[in-house]
Amino acid sequence: MEQFLEIRGQKKLTGGRIPISGSANQVTKCIIASLLTSEDVLIKGAPFVNERHIVEQLVQSLGTTIEHLDEHTIKLNSSNVSESEISEDICRRNRIAVLACGPLLHRFRKVTFHAALGGDKIGARPVDFHVRGLQEMGAHVELENGKYTLSVGEKGLHGCHVVLPFPSVMTTENLIMAATLAQGRTVIENAAMEPEIIELVKMLQKMGADIMVNANRTFIINGVKKLRGCELRCMIDRNEAVSFACAALATGGNVLLERVQHDPVYSFLNFIQRMGAEFRVNSEGIWVSAPTGKPLIGTHIEVEVHPGFMTDWQQPFMILFTQAQGMSVLHETIFEDRLKYTQYLNLMGANINLYPSCLGEAPCRFKNRNHAHSAIIAGPTPLFGKDFLMPTDIRAAFSLIAAGLVAQGVTRLSNIQEVQRKYDNLIQKFQMMGADISLQKTDDTSLFVTP
Repeated sequence: MEQFLEIRGQKKLTGGRIPISGSANQVTKCIIASLLTSEDVLIKGAPFVNERHIVEQLVQSLGTTIEHLDEHTIKLNSSNVSESEISEDICRRNRIAVLACGPLLHRFRKVTFHAALGGDKIGARPVDFHVRGLQEMGAHVELENGKYTLSVGEKGLHGCHVVLPFPSVMTTENLIMAATLAQGRTVIENAAMEPEIIELVKMLQKMGADIMVNANRTFIINGVKKLRGCELRCMIDRNEAVSFACAALATGGNVLLERVQHDPVYSFLNFIQRMGAEFRVNSEGIWVSAPTGKPLIGTHIEVEVHPGFMTDWQQPFMILFTQAQGMSVLHETIFEDRLKYTQYLNLMGANINLYPSCLGEAPCRFKNRNHAHSAIIAGPTPLFGKDFLMPTDIRAAFSLIAAGLVAQGVTRLSNIQEVQRKYDNLIQKFQMMGADISLQKTDDTSLFVTP
C-alpha cells in the first residue's frame, strides 16, 4: 500500500504554537564528526528525521555504536570503527557520505566511496571541490569503476591553503573536519559561514580542535594530535521555522515558532515585513502573522549565500508570491535547476514564468549559461488541488504541501519520504496549526503524476 498525504485546503492556519525541532542540517554533520574521536559524543535535541537515521546507519556500518537515550538524544562511540569503505547503498541514499572521508583518512590512511551520491535533484552537485581540497591536504585520489579511493602516506593529511571556487557548505564542513587532525596549519578562504557550520566548529572546539573564524569568509585551523568526546545540543532548525511560517502566512493566518531566535531568520523576517506581514520576537520565540484584511504585497528576492536569503527558503516562499498582490521576482544564484518545481505550482493555477537571465544585482555563477534560474510571479492567483508524486527536493516537496493548504479542493501527495527526510513530526505540527491534513493509503499509485 502506498502512503500519501491528503490535504483539504482553504483553511486559515491560525493560533498554533509550533515547537521547532533541532537542526536536521546540523545533526548529521555532528554525527559524522564523532568519527574523529574514540570517546563518547552525546547529541541532545537531535531531530527525529530520516536523514539522521541514514547517517546513523552510515557510521554504524563503519563500526560506531549508537545508543538512543530517547527520541531526541543519541550517544555515539567510534572506538571500534574498523571499516574504511562506505557502502554503495549508503552513498546512493545521501551525498553526505562524502563527509566521512577526512575522519576515515585519519584513522586508516585510506577511504573508498562510490561516485554515485544521492540527495536532492536541484542541479549539478559534483564532489570536485571536496576531492580537490583533500588532494591539497595530501590525499592521493583514484577513480575507477565508479569508486573513489583516497589514500595518504605515513604522515597523514597536512595543512594547506585552500581557496574555494564557491562557498560550498558541505565542502567547507568536510575540509574543516579533515583539518582538525592534519599536521600543521590549514587556511580555508571563501568558505561558507552558515550558522550550522559555526555550530559544527563549536562542537569541534569542545573536542579540542584549534579553529579560528577570521574576516572575509576564512577559517584557520591548527591541527592537533587528538580529539576528545563532548556533549552538545542542536540549534533550532531555521529551515523548518521558515517553512511553517510561510505556510501560515500563505493561508492568511499566523503562528508562534517556539524557541526560535532572531539571528538565524532575520533576513527572512525582513522580506515578510516588506510584503506587509507582521512579526514579534520575544522570549517565547517568533510570532508571524499575515496582514489583516488585505493581501500580501509582491517583492523581489535574490537567493544568496549566508547571510543572504537562503536557497532552502525560496520554495516555501514561492507560495507567498502566488498569493501576493502584484508582480514578484526571484533570482536563484545557488543551484541552477532549483526552480523546476514551479511547473507543479503552475498546474495548480499559479502564474510563474522562468527565465535564463539574471533578474537582479547579486553575483551569479549562472549568468549567460542558459539556466532557467529566475522567476517572475504574477499574483494573487487561486490554486486548485491536484494529485502529485512529490519531487526529490525536500523544500520543493514542502512547497506543494503549503500550496495544498491554500488550494481549493483536495490535494494528494505521494513520495512523502522526501519531506520526512528533514521535517520532524510534520503532520502533527500542521494539525496543531489547524490544517486539515492526514496520512492515507492506496493501492492505485497511478493517481499521482509528475509534470
